[in-house]
Amino acid sequence: MKILLNIATHGNEKIGQRVVKELEKLNIDKKTLVVQIANERAFRLNKRCIDQDLNRSFPGKKNGNYEERRAYELSPIIKSADIVIDLHSTTSALKDAFIVTKLDKKTLEYTKVIQPKYVLIMNATKNNALISQAKVGIAFEYGKDNDIFVVRKIVIGVKKILKHLKIIHANLPNSKIVTSYFDVTSTVDKPKGYKLLKKIKNYKIVCKGEVYAKKGNLKLIAKKDFYPIIFGDKNYKDIFGFEAKKININY
Repeated sequence: MKILLNIATHGNEKIGQRVVKELEKLNIDKKTLVVQIANERAFRLNKRCIDQDLNRSFPGKKNGNYEERRAYELSPIIKSADIVIDLHSTTSALKDAFIVTKLDKKTLEYTKVIQPKYVLIMNATKNNALISQAKVGIAFEYGKDNDIFVVRKIVIGVKKILKHLKIIHANLPNSKIVTSYFDVTSTVDKPKGYKLLKKIKNYKIVCKGEVYAKKGNLKLIAKKDFYPIIFGDKNYKDIFGFEAKKININY
């Protein structure tokens, strides 16, 4: 069994480093739990990326820009692991999001083990995200980078996986959370100068005909019902975030 614990896909997200420090206390064989700093150069410079978002660069290019080359180098390493756990932080008030690019039998098994509040099936980015290269790929995006409670929740989530795989023995808290599942289907464009209305929140439905952003007297109106995911004015340059449908999963 090889578990790849991936940190710093975005170089300025340091939460993975904090999680690793906690997990090192378990003294797990380093061939079983392998730690990988994905975007090394951006991590050293404390920047999100060098040329482009590494988490939108897979499977990469041998002769591309820095992130494309890095994705090309990482792809075979990611594919060699039995499970890849990608650790992120967020500034979008997303909170407690467990992100996957597919929800097959094995991936669903891990969601049931962890019982997160939200599972996001990222069909909008499923072909070029880091975890898209994995046999089983999951990402934790539970909250802000410097929040110790977020670190603790991620550590517990990873420990639940390790316990499920019989790598560790531990008494861990049982979750009574009912998980909500969202199929994240596409991006939502951010025209220049438009600002989101304060009422627009992640996981809160925006109904067809509802205004969700303004630029002076100009308005952006929803053409259909959707749930905002990773939404914010500052998360991305050209998009507000993603739109999703809420779905039911029968175990």
